[in-house]
Amino acid sequence: MPNKLHTSSFRRHALWLSMVSALVSGSLVHAQDTATQDNTTTQDNKNVKQLQQVVVTGTRATSRTVDESLAPIDVLTPKDLSSTGAGDLATALNRLLPSLDFPRPAINDGNDALRPASLRGLSPDDVLVLVNGKRYHTSALVNYNESVGRGSAPVDLNSIPIAAIDHIEVLRDGASAQYGSDAIAGVINIILKGAPGPGKNDIDVYGGVMDVGDGANNGVEGSVAIPLGGVEDKAPGWMRFSWNYQSVMNTNRAENTDPTFNYPPRDFVNNPYPPPTPYQRYGEPAEKVMQAVINMDYRLGDSLELYGNLILGKRDVTSNGYWRMWNNPDRNVIAVYPDGFLPHIVNPTRDYQGTLGIKGQALGWNWDLSGTHGENDLVFDITNSINTNLYHSTGSSPTSFFSGRYATKLDVLDFDAAREFSLGFLKNPLTVAWGVEYKKDEYDVGAGEPASWYFNPNALDPSGNVYPGGSQVWPGITPNLAGNFSRHNYAAYFDLENDVTDKFSAGVAGRYENYSGGVGSVVSGKLSGRYQFTDTFALRATASNGFRAPSMAQVNYSSTVTLVSNGQLVQVGTLRPNDPLAIAYGAKPLSPEKSSNYSIGAVFTPFDRLNATLDVYQIRIWHQILYSDPLTNTNPNFPQIAQLQFFVNGGNTRTRGADLVVNYNQELGDWGRLNNGVSANYNQVHIEEISNPALLGPYNQGLLTKGTPRTKYVLYSDWLRGGWNVHADFTRYGSVTDVSDPAIGLVGQTFAPRWLLNLSANYSLQNWIFAAGIDNVTNQYPTKVALSNNGGYEDRTNGLQYSALSPFGFDGRYWYGKVTYRW
Repeated sequence: MPNKLHTSSFRRHALWLSMVSALVSGSLVHAQDTATQDNTTTQDNKNVKQLQQVVVTGTRATSRTVDESLAPIDVLTPKDLSSTGAGDLATALNRLLPSLDFPRPAINDGNDALRPASLRGLSPDDVLVLVNGKRYHTSALVNYNESVGRGSAPVDLNSIPIAAIDHIEVLRDGASAQYGSDAIAGVINIILKGAPGPGKNDIDVYGGVMDVGDGANNGVEGSVAIPLGGVEDKAPGWMRFSWNYQSVMNTNRAENTDPTFNYPPRDFVNNPYPPPTPYQRYGEPAEKVMQAVINMDYRLGDSLELYGNLILGKRDVTSNGYWRMWNNPDRNVIAVYPDGFLPHIVNPTRDYQGTLGIKGQALGWNWDLSGTHGENDLVFDITNSINTNLYHSTGSSPTSFFSGRYATKLDVLDFDAAREFSLGFLKNPLTVAWGVEYKKDEYDVGAGEPASWYFNPNALDPSGNVYPGGSQVWPGITPNLAGNFSRHNYAAYFDLENDVTDKFSAGVAGRYENYSGGVGSVVSGKLSGRYQFTDTFALRATASNGFRAPSMAQVNYSSTVTLVSNGQLVQVGTLRPNDPLAIAYGAKPLSPEKSSNYSIGAVFTPFDRLNATLDVYQIRIWHQILYSDPLTNTNPNFPQIAQLQFFVNGGNTRTRGADLVVNYNQELGDWGRLNNGVSANYNQVHIEEISNPALLGPYNQGLLTKGTPRTKYVLYSDWLRGGWNVHADFTRYGSVTDVSDPAIGLVGQTFAPRWLLNLSANYSLQNWIFAAGIDNVTNQYPTKVALSNNGGYEDRTNGLQYSALSPFGFDGRYWYGKVTYRW
């Protein structure tokens, strides 16, 4: 029965996509006929070609446009990013890309600071992020809570300021053969702003606030370039400096937002009293953001060029845990907090990445030698807290703690070469590319101060249980877990691409990688093809296999955190796969994920104002690395943790889906121009096998198959006239589900789809641009969590009325404005 339901659902949404395509095709015929009658468009369509930007992601050829790409790719401009009204990159991409999911869970400890984004419903680790074509470092923190992206430690997209971005290329296709590990779901290539020129410098001041009055977001950002070694366009080089300063206040969408009203009230502790909803702070964290990017290029001669970039980021994120009740002796000391307390997690996170390279030409080859170093450093400072075990053992405890730090480091040395060969048996030149790479990954774990992890197993509470050890909300990292871990790998690749005929283009790529640390060697390959049947219609297809090595965080991360289990706060430990206690519960050494990726798509461009693509795909992953369920710890030698979890090669999955993208530009004469578009994604993840169901239960499996929307549609329109640009987009986020399992008493819930409308307008006056907008115009919120829902991290009884699975958050309407000066 489940397979039939999946098939029915796929057919239903595939039918929807087909209907949209048919409607679009019909409108195209009408539009084409109308255009033919227009005196200005009587020339044959084959002589009309839309001006498109050349893409550099997923190809080594130097002249591929979006339409000509052998694989599906999106190009997002600064105007696209600005139109979303988002202050961070991940939120902007979530509103622009139907295939991307960026939920905003809260009370997620450090995961409030570093949130993952998922592409095509796959793990956030399965998306490779590049900056100017070079690998970008990942974050140091594992997403250990029961929410989307569980167990991942991906790139923190919000560590890169929007002000520094020229455009973004999103390759929606497997690309391990071209770029290596992590590129199973696709590649996000962020291209930084470059050379100076008229209108390319800007500075803007922005601000916004939520409809209910919290969540104020204010900042100043800009980007300025200067010539190096000369004047303007005659200079041999240039340098660009971009920056962002941002201050964000927290939000609260808990049912009870009054901290003076909490259960149980001290006046009623000994009397029957219906429990009111306790106070919690449930929403966006507070942030202070300072980011800077330097990008430069300098010609050393006719065929030699020095280039580089430096990305620096500092974000101080303040989130919180659960309210600690005044009368809970395990969690509170009445002498210190007579009314209970709300512990705060302060995560200073630092990102650094620098690339320096030199490129040139020799013997007909275009070559590029570069080195990259990147790192993310995440600190856990716990404030407004206490170590109850320490207090009852010694009579005192600090209320603020340094609880430890995590850091991930990346070093890459790349050499790439490419040239075109004219061969007699080929009509067009053959693009040949090859390269070698050395990569070193490091992972550092730093212990917290002794008070943050102190634990005395002989300190017993009034019930005879041991007081929990460590700082409340996030116990410190113990010295035995601290250390520095590293591995390296060597890689070599080749890439061939050719326009075999005027109609048929093809590509083949292969890559070999060898890892230390017991990972071993892997080989991946890719075949691509595109056939131009007519001047207006083409088909493209790809077939590839891929891999993802276990991340250093998945192999070496370890912590003890306080999570909710059956409505109670418990200590949950994450153990390394080689920990003896984890091995006793089924842990084994991690091996790489293996994958296959197949896609076929159609490109329809009947005339220069319209472009439509439809791509269907299937992705299979074997030995997918998953985070186990919290398992009850029955070993009396480890009383400091009640539950434990670890990483495991948990099973095999199959993902099927379709992407539709249609763009149409319409001239309105004296009334300006309309740029319209519709895009949609259908995505279904199916579990083919679970290696050990005792480690991965129904809820964990449900996060994979139903935690992200199966459908997402985006409709947009821009009206441009004179100095005006008015934008509207209407997005439908499909339903998500907490699964149910009557066999174990698990009661879940389906959260209904929602349509969100965003409006913005800007007016240009000489060098000034004035903009204002409203996100979520109709003030939509997700379906409320049912009181009966006991799945995963849901906790309505404690006032968490909205699900962490919501694909658009739960903050409501947002108003913003921006003033830009450009020169």
